[in-house]
Amino acid sequence: MAAITLHIATPDDADAVTELFKRSYATLLVDDYAPDVLELGMAFLARANPDLLASGTYYLAKTEAGDVVGAGGWTAVRPGSDDADVQSGLAHVRHFAVDPAYARMGIASMLFDRCVEDAKASESVTRFECYSTLSARRFYESRGFRVIGDFAVPFAPNFSFPSLHMVCDLN
Repeated sequence: MAAITLHIATPDDADAVTELFKRSYATLLVDDYAPDVLELGMAFLARANPDLLASGTYYLAKTEAGDVVGAGGWTAVRPGSDDADVQSGLAHVRHFAVDPAYARMGIASMLFDRCVEDAKASESVTRFECYSTLSARRFYESRGFRVIGDFAVPFAPNFSFPSLHMVCDLN
């Protein structure tokens, strides 16, 4: 594998991140979601979040050529809530994706390890939560997460995306 380096994302990375999400989710989620559910979900999943890109805690994995092949980050604020929804010691893992051509090469682990390092240093984080796709469950469990329940992500008034609410205590 060519050298992969991690970078802090910026709003200028929106197009590259959106394209990564499209490649990743369209391929890596097909075994766990019905085609109609995945098709509806892609409209919401495959869009870079401008606030997340501007957070300073969202990271990109890039090849030597500058291609974005992975992304993921964390925030103190719970996804979908306002800035006041922060709990001391708790952070939220956010919007991980890896290019299918680079899957299972350690990129998601690199991103996750960076999240842990930075969250513990800057916010004294002792616990991570995430809303995981069904497909990412095995990855998160390998990083110490446990499922605490099913979670239907409310993407639209008439559409919720099946997910898992997971938690991990950091050491």
